Amino acid sequence: ETEQGVVHIDQHSAHERVLYEQFMHAFDTGASPSQRLLFPLTVQLAPAEAEALDAHRDLLQSLGYEIGEFGGQTLIVHSVPAPHPRFDAERCLRDTLASLTGDRGAATATRHQRLASTVACKAAVKAGDALSPAEMRALFIALHGCRLPAHDVHGRQAFVQLSWDELERRFGRR
Repeated sequence: ETEQGVVHIDQHSAHERVLYEQFMHAFDTGASPSQRLLFPLTVQLAPAEAEALDAHRDLLQSLGYEIGEFGGQTLIVHSVPAPHPRFDAERCLRDTLASLTGDRGAATATRHQRLASTVACKAAVKAGDALSPAEMRALFIALHGCRLPAHDVHGRQAFVQLSWDELERRFGRR
């Protein structure tokens, strides 16, 4: 609630926007928050995924992934981005590579913008994830600090604000 009304936030869209802007900032500054894994991940890739990795390896590294060869189409992941405590690094990497397979077409976004939006989408909290009040507050504050907070990278609204007058009108009460 605010003095003006009620704000409804789509937590996935909001977090996706926040992550996208953080990743773009990481590309601009070279400073990406990364988590070194206690037990590195060993990931077997399909040929198309391996090709997507080769095409985007430098950009993935800029986002915080430290990926080494383990033989054949197997890789070892030593570090990953750290967007939130429930982040599933392997799933995000696999989903990102799957999204990037065959990514050869001309697009309006640059290669690093496409990668940042893909990783942001895959890494963001999901719609059904339960967030603590502190996590909700932190997401709201982070969204408020974004340059374009109203929409996620797909153009969906991140929040909807209803004024008290609108709510009263809809419910027929004053």
